[in-house]
Amino acid sequence: MSVPNKEKKTTGKRKRHFISRVKIKTAFIILMLLIEIGALVTVFILANLYNIPWINFIYLLIEIISIIIAIPIISSKMDPSYKITWLAFMVINSVIGATFYLLFANKKFSNKEKKYATPARKNLEAVLDNPVSNSLRSTLTPENGDIYNFAEYIRHFSFTDTYKNTNTKYFPWGEDVLPTMLKKLRAAKHYIFIEYFIIQPGLFWDSILEIIEEKAANGVDVRVIYDDLGCLSTLPVDYDHQLRKKGIKAIRYAPLKPIVDIRMNNRDHRKIMVIDGHTGFTGGINIADEYINEIQRFGKWKDNAIMLEGDGVFGLTNLFLSTWGRINHYTTEIDYTEYLPSKYKDEDPTYPNDSRKKEYVSVYGSIPFTYETVGLHIYAMMCYRAKKTLDIATPYLILNKEMENAIAQAAKNGVRVRLLTPGIPDKKIVFQLTRSYYRNLLKAGVKVYEYTPGFVHAKMFVA
Repeated sequence: MSVPNKEKKTTGKRKRHFISRVKIKTAFIILMLLIEIGALVTVFILANLYNIPWINFIYLLIEIISIIIAIPIISSKMDPSYKITWLAFMVINSVIGATFYLLFANKKFSNKEKKYATPARKNLEAVLDNPVSNSLRSTLTPENGDIYNFAEYIRHFSFTDTYKNTNTKYFPWGEDVLPTMLKKLRAAKHYIFIEYFIIQPGLFWDSILEIIEEKAANGVDVRVIYDDLGCLSTLPVDYDHQLRKKGIKAIRYAPLKPIVDIRMNNRDHRKIMVIDGHTGFTGGINIADEYINEIQRFGKWKDNAIMLEGDGVFGLTNLFLSTWGRINHYTTEIDYTEYLPSKYKDEDPTYPNDSRKKEYVSVYGSIPFTYETVGLHIYAMMCYRAKKTLDIATPYLILNKEMENAIAQAAKNGVRVRLLTPGIPDKKIVFQLTRSYYRNLLKAGVKVYEYTPGFVHAKMFVA
């Protein structure tokens, strides 16, 4: 570690820096009311000044449309706090509220998307039930306690599973993982899957690109998914075409369109790399030089990564393949058995073969087309079941009431709870929002620290 991990405890002396969420919400409501009143006054003046009474009918029609939109909000499965927020937004300002809801809140599968998602999901369920996948689906019982409960939830709502025959290696800094990642990529013989929110040319990506170009030329199946919004300022618009010319199968997740798209807020924030099915990487890092401290924008960048080797890698593989199939509009089933970790394990001398290993590994993910917030529920379960310690690191602390209560309750239960957030922000508004939660958490007994050498981008939840 080249820079000591200095932590700064937040005390009562810094209360003047706290921004009350109540004040923020009050200011926002007042602003919306002023806009609504301004719209009403404008309509009234135009209608009388130009003698066009039909403007009143247009505004009345907009109000009726807003009421119609409110009906599915009330009957939806979204979090009640979000329901109330959206409904309040639309009551305060029906025009803007209805517009924003249509743009940002509609996260359901369209019929077209369901058509491409269903075959992959059915076949994935079948392979998870097959003993050849080496999952613990048939061996875990309620007697296994928390392991069984977490595994049941993950397999039913993330369509991934729990495994034993897996080695894990944790890298506390982004730069620590790069040599291992490049070594594993050079050893690839069959396929390489890469899925990241941000990819940016530089030492990190250029080192990977040199290897995967060579691998693709030698017949290795190389696939890359990157988020179009995440790479908006880092890659050319046609970068996927450039990669395909090099023999690399590349696609953009949710390409930005010149017209408004009601699903524009559905992004791919994953960080996944899979090599021959038996080696996988994930963690906080994206593929850009700031994540490995090759360049510094906000001081010393604190990030992390984890490497999996063995059966548990299949969780990363099926998350990648399900996204790949949906984006490419696959209507036929994906044969997941071709990508099981065990298929090429004999070629990897590091593959763990000791079935007596006590570690359990579950890989899970969520998609933006369902109201099931998988990550939130897993973290809440960890909070409520924590016995001794709970350590959380996050770059952006934006909690709903359920998660805030879960963290606070852990501290009230006598668990030592520590929260690490950035001392140097990358987004000042989010930084102030993060600090607005400190007061209630501190009152509950949570110890809050800010990482002062730079920006902490690592996402960690350890109970």
